[in-house]
Amino acid sequence: MKVLMQNRSSIFKMLAGDSVQMNKTREALLQLGVEVEIKTQPTTDFSRYDLVHLFNIIPIEETYQFYQRAKKYGIPIVLSPIYWDPKEFLINIDSDRKEHFLSWWAKTNHLRQEVLDGVDLLLPNGLVEQELLREEYKLVTPYRLIPNGVDPVFYYANPDKFIKRYGLKGFILCVGRICRRKNQKALIKAARALDQPVVLIGPINDYQYYQECRQEGEGRVRFLGALNQSWIASAYAACSLHALPSWYETPGLVNLEAGLAGSKLVTTDRGTAREYLGEMAWYCSPDPLSVKEALRSAIYSPPPSGLREHILANFTWDQVARLTLRAYQEVLR
Repeated sequence: MKVLMQNRSSIFKMLAGDSVQMNKTREALLQLGVEVEIKTQPTTDFSRYDLVHLFNIIPIEETYQFYQRAKKYGIPIVLSPIYWDPKEFLINIDSDRKEHFLSWWAKTNHLRQEVLDGVDLLLPNGLVEQELLREEYKLVTPYRLIPNGVDPVFYYANPDKFIKRYGLKGFILCVGRICRRKNQKALIKAARALDQPVVLIGPINDYQYYQECRQEGEGRVRFLGALNQSWIASAYAACSLHALPSWYETPGLVNLEAGLAGSKLVTTDRGTAREYLGEMAWYCSPDPLSVKEALRSAIYSPPPSGLREHILANFTWDQVARLTLRAYQEVLR
């Protein structure tokens, strides 16, 4: 079987959850004997491929081009939507580009509708994501749930390397791009009210927002920039808890990583995280008061038993690839 994966052209320059999901799924499929190529530009040569796998309908314009090309040449198409309705986030962000984003969302939504209606199979990351798509877009397109995954290496995370290099332990950690959707400013405000230090790991996607976070932190926040997987794993093991109070996550790959590394988890209640983590995490809305209460509860509670084993048993990339291959085979039949 030969598969073409397609995603936004910035996938390798601006790394995000869709980058990881696509690349890790490809790596695991290769181990199962599936030939997989990634292309971030439209192609007209489909002669070598049995199937096209598209990712991400939030930034829809490029996905729509890929979809049109594949449809024109009659190639079966599966889609990982990686979807959550961003309108709550767009309405509430404190940005002079708010109206621009809201206008863009409304103008491009018909493209999402066409793609969702026209593909052969949807591969949502969670049931609540699928239900949201069905409700908002009145879908009848068939689907198969394919959860997001995690590298088992995080199970063996050790705090010593991080503690030795940075001299930090017992802090609140947040791994992710510094941007408004990840909502680090609310986390910083909530942690400051509890007199808790915060460490942020991740690239700066929004410099103005980064400056706002620095000002909110009043010197109690360490920004470590982007680190490789080994350092991040050690940071998970060294922290008191990992917090991800985003405006939405599906489910937040770092939730799976941090949980597998043994960290307590505070995470957003917007998205699919609860499907993955059940009662083994503390949930909050994006509001700083809600974040503070979830942090307070997590700080003074013992780690939930069974979280690491639950993640390892259900959400490795090997398991994701096997479910994905089964979906491919279903489409090709």
